[in-house]
Formats: sequence, C-alpha cells, structure tokens
Amino acid sequence: MLGVLFLKPKEQRRFLQRSRVDIIACILRNSNESSRKTRLIYRCNLSLSQFNMYAECLIHGGLLKKYLKQGVEVYEMTEKGRTFLKDYARIRDVLEKMRL
Repeated sequence: MLGVLFLKPKEQRRFLQRSRVDIIACILRNSNESSRKTRLIYRCNLSLSQFNMYAECLIHGGLLKKYLKQGVEVYEMTEKGRTFLKDYARIRDVLEKMRL
C-alpha cells in the first residue's frame, strides 16, 4: 500500500479503484507472443491465484489463448481480445470525459 503513496494523485485513484474490467484489459494489453505467466502477474500486479482465475475466464471467453513454447506456458491475445481492448479504450475515454 505504501507504493501507492508515490504515485501522482490521479494515478492513485485509478490504482485504488481498479475494476475487474481494468484488470482484464491489463492482462490483455500485456499479452503478446512471448508473455509468460510471471511477466503478466508482475505487470498487472496480481497474485498467482488471481491471475489463474482471470486467465481461465479469458481463455474460456476466447479473448486469450495459452500454448506451450519451448516447454513454457505462453499467453497471447486473440483477435476477439484486440476487439475488446479497442472497445474498452473507447468506453474509458467517454467515461473520463464525463469524469466518472
């Protein structure tokens, strides 16, 4: 929690008010052809159990795919995931203009 104090005020609010949709967007945004589980956990600030829950839902929903690359689990965003991120960005822009 102390790390939040070093963020700018606007970033503090966004960090403290991160929704499930924000977490999903973060996972997708950081998923590329070489994204390992550990990298995603750290970049999205999640625990292993949280990540596993979100990853399972995203894979089941067709937004994320998992495969083995040289014996390591790798995550990659699907085309459906890219569409989700585009829609998420548009909605976020509208909400920020409304200051919600």
